[in-house]
Amino acid sequence: MFSLNYEIDDVFKINEKEYKANGNFDNILRIIDMLQESRLTKAYKYLLGLKMFFGDKTDLVALEPLSQEEVFHEVYHNYVEKQEEAIEYDLQGNPIEENEGNKKQDYSLKHDAPYIYVSFVQAYKIDLIEEQGKLHWFKFQALLEGLPEDTKFRQVISYRTWKPSKGDSPKHKEQMRKLQKLYRLPGTENEIADDEEEVD
Repeated sequence: MFSLNYEIDDVFKINEKEYKANGNFDNILRIIDMLQESRLTKAYKYLLGLKMFFGDKTDLVALEPLSQEEVFHEVYHNYVEKQEEAIEYDLQGNPIEENEGNKKQDYSLKHDAPYIYVSFVQAYKIDLIEEQGKLHWFKFQALLEGLPEDTKFRQVISYRTWKPSKGDSPKHKEQMRKLQKLYRLPGTENEIADDEEEVD
C-alpha cells in the first residue's frame, strides 16, 4: 500500500524465504491483462503470474498448483485489491463506484489507456511509455487518482457519469448524450442518461 512514511517494499516472505516482486505499473497492467485471457487455464495463469512477478527463473514455479495459487493471490492482493475497504475493484483492477444501488465502472485501465497517457503528459509531464520499468504501480495509482479535472481522462469520466438536470437545455442534453455515446466503455451500450433520471 502507498505510504509517505515508508519506502515502497516489494519483498514478500514466502516459506521463510524472501522474494522481490516486480511492482512496476506496466508489469501489473500486463498481469491484469493476462488474467483476462480466456484461452489460459487458471492453473497456467497462476504459474505465469508468479513468473511475471518474480522472474522466469523463480523457484516458486516448483510449488504445488494449490500453493502457487495461494502465493499468487497474496501478491496480487497486495498490489491490486489491497485498498481502502470502501473501494471495490473489478477483475481488471478498476475501481467500481456505487450508483443508485448499482455498481458502475467509470473507466477501464486498458480501454482508456490513450486518455490516461495524454493526461499524465498534460498534468505531470510524465511519458508513461518512457516510465515503463521505472514507475511503481502505487505511484501510478496515486497520480491517476490525482489527475486534475481539466485533463482528458477526467473529462471522459465526467461525460460517462453525467446525468441530466432540470435546468439543462435540450441542446446541452443532446450534446452530452452524444459525448456519452462517443466515450462509453465496451459493454455499456445501454448506459446513456435519459430524462427519466433527472435530478433536482
